[in-house]
Amino acid sequence: MNWRDVSRPKSILIDAVVIAIVITGSNLLFDRAHPGWVNLSPSPYLLLPLLVGGRYGFTSGVLAGIGASALVLVQQHFSGQFYSVNHALSESVYLHAGFLFIGGIAGELFGWFRRERVQSEAQQEKLQTSVRQLDSDVNYLRGVKDELDRLVAARDGEVSALDTELRRLYATSADDLPVAVLQFLRRQVRLSDAALYRVDRSDGALQRIAFIGREAHLPASLARDASEIVQLALQRSSLVTLPEILQQREPAANEPLLLVAPLLNASGEVTAILVVTGMPFISFTAQTANLIELVCEWAGEVLDLAQGAAGRYRIVSGRENQRLFTRNHFEHLLQLALIAYQRHRLPSSVVIFSLPGAPASEQARFEQALISTVRAGDYAAELGRSEPHLAVLLPLVGERGANIFIERCRHFLRNTGPWPVEVEVRRVEFGHAENVKDVLAEIDGVTVR
Repeated sequence: MNWRDVSRPKSILIDAVVIAIVITGSNLLFDRAHPGWVNLSPSPYLLLPLLVGGRYGFTSGVLAGIGASALVLVQQHFSGQFYSVNHALSESVYLHAGFLFIGGIAGELFGWFRRERVQSEAQQEKLQTSVRQLDSDVNYLRGVKDELDRLVAARDGEVSALDTELRRLYATSADDLPVAVLQFLRRQVRLSDAALYRVDRSDGALQRIAFIGREAHLPASLARDASEIVQLALQRSSLVTLPEILQQREPAANEPLLLVAPLLNASGEVTAILVVTGMPFISFTAQTANLIELVCEWAGEVLDLAQGAAGRYRIVSGRENQRLFTRNHFEHLLQLALIAYQRHRLPSSVVIFSLPGAPASEQARFEQALISTVRAGDYAAELGRSEPHLAVLLPLVGERGANIFIERCRHFLRNTGPWPVEVEVRRVEFGHAENVKDVLAEIDGVTVR
């Protein structure tokens, strides 16, 4: 049973009559000798204005008080206990006045409580509505967070897979590298028919160095003017797709090429091109083209290094096949990492280790200790500072991966010490950089705590 429904006013007449019958009946049944119970203080008849006033308000309480007074007078009259109304009122003046005051006061008092209750209930309902809305918003935000976590996890997985594939290229021999690049792209973007062509400085035909899929439109030798897409890619040194040509003009009849992406060396020269003639239609999107362009940018660097890259690095003393790149080439690598972030939102990190105030003679030992922690696909460089130092570029590695690398290096340095001073570590990301100069400027401003 709902108490609010029971306590809600229904009919003042019915309630007043019922209360009057109950009180009068009790009076006649238990104390017939004292009609109106004027001998009792307080009189039970005060319940009539008290209950009615508390239930229906001031006016109803006063009227109920008048009714209670009249009911007492009537009982006294029929019992022969007074000769006139004035006589009865004079005998019990305070009782009859109390009927009126109790009714009015009870009405006002309980009216105030009722108003407070209504306001409290309204406030409670408002709060409950707010809580329900807040709960709904929390559930929605929780769902959004779960979806964002899923997307971030998927994104991290994609970046991790891309990073792993790129590092695998560095461990590939020069002869197998062209095929490895194509296989890499097949796994990432599902290329079915594609080839890599070497671009010589002469104006001769392009020579195929690797292919996957069918050879129908991928000849062993490809003329530079064989396709408009090839010509544009060589002229602009950038990726060109068939949809881009279709937006400008009609291509040659039966154009078999879907896209052409150049591979550049550190000097900005095109050393090879990727020609794609077959891939699933659903995969041929702008996102896929961006990913192919990214892979070709880094693959061009890997191919360039595999062909020698004389003068761009030196071998670390006592560490065979461990390269330490020059400052100029390191800036070129920073440019590739910055492009990957600006175009594709793929993070990279630069970590700088130094021994501030230590003698320059510690440089060789410092290099030997740190270079062994550098993985294939990371780039270490000497920036030409006076104190012993080493800068490491971690392509496609964000804050979390960079911190793991830093902790690994710190642990290794502790085990290979002691060092004359405490090792200082700085980390730089590409979030606020507009160009390589900004990245280099930040190198001296961000310290890992």
